[in-house]
Amino acid sequence: MISTGIQELTEAEFAGQQRSLGRRIHEHDGVFWEEVYPFYCKPAFPYRAFDCGVARPARLQSLLGYSHQVVLPEQGNGWRSLMVLDRECLDRFSLQKLPSKKRNQVRRAMEQCVILPITDMEAHLERIREINIVQAVRQAQGAGAEGPASRYIAQAYAWRAQIRREFNLEVNREWWGAYVDETLVAYLRTYQVDGIRVIQQAKADTTYFKHYPMDALYFTVLRKASENTACRCIINGSPLHESVNHFKEQFLFKHLKYPCFSSIAWLVKTAKIVFFVAARLRRARSALDDKGDDENCKAKAQK
Repeated sequence: MISTGIQELTEAEFAGQQRSLGRRIHEHDGVFWEEVYPFYCKPAFPYRAFDCGVARPARLQSLLGYSHQVVLPEQGNGWRSLMVLDRECLDRFSLQKLPSKKRNQVRRAMEQCVILPITDMEAHLERIREINIVQAVRQAQGAGAEGPASRYIAQAYAWRAQIRREFNLEVNREWWGAYVDETLVAYLRTYQVDGIRVIQQAKADTTYFKHYPMDALYFTVLRKASENTACRCIINGSPLHESVNHFKEQFLFKHLKYPCFSSIAWLVKTAKIVFFVAARLRRARSALDDKGDDENCKAKAQK
């Protein structure tokens, strides 16, 4: 069932919902872990941070290792980049705090778009699929798409089944839609776990960009989150290409780095070194081959 306002899941509820979607999740040392790859685990709620050594997944499920965010930088051996809107910014979030150009775009967006919770997936499923296709095709021509358009065309049956399962989760997963003349032109998915709100997905039909539907969605969702004192921060994915990052920054999101611990950091570092050395050897060999081809061409020309 879709909620119509700011709601919150506990970590246990979130893990249960993820398990119902087919994720491989188990609880160990007071943390719910997901086996994201065979025998490699991360916390089911990926933004859960705790001290290094306090918890780890069950050994049989993590034979190849595990990783998680840590509280203090000195406990980590790596970093995770995220776009974050913290509580301080939420406390002062308003239209007046946005950059002047963005304020004007938001005003136009709120005049032209109607923002409502999506409460009936069957009535909107095919329209959402169309939006996904349009955005995937557009992104594939630029910085790269989140997923190929074939996911929504050739694999449409499987995609529909997945969306229905996700929409029909028990509680507190929010789907918001932007409508122009009663047509769904953009949507945004979000949820909140133990005070951390996550913007899970946001997509728009490029045909309606002139109405600024994504501006209307962001402003509505962020304003509602700012009114919820239980919300400690909003996480909006990792930094992507410049235009997407700039859009988020105009809504006061900041690029922040969080310390992480990985039990196989040494292996990853070694693999990167091996890859770097191999790449340099390939380039050197290619340069030698090119030089040899040039010398052969010159010898033939002299004959």
